Amino acid sequence: MKRSLKNNQRKKQLNRQHNKMTSRRQSHFNQVINELFESQASSQVN
Repeated sequence: MKRSLKNNQRKKQLNRQHNKMTSRRQSHFNQVINELFESQASSQVN
C-alpha cells in the first residue's frame, strides 16, 4: 500500500516537472512565431 502511494507522488512530481518544461517550451515557441510573424508583417508593409 505504501509503495503505490510513493509511486503516485512520483508520478505527480514528474507531471509537474513535465508541465513546467512544456510551458517553457511553448512560450519560447510562441515567442519565435511572433517574431517571425512581425518580421513578415513589417516586410509586407514596405
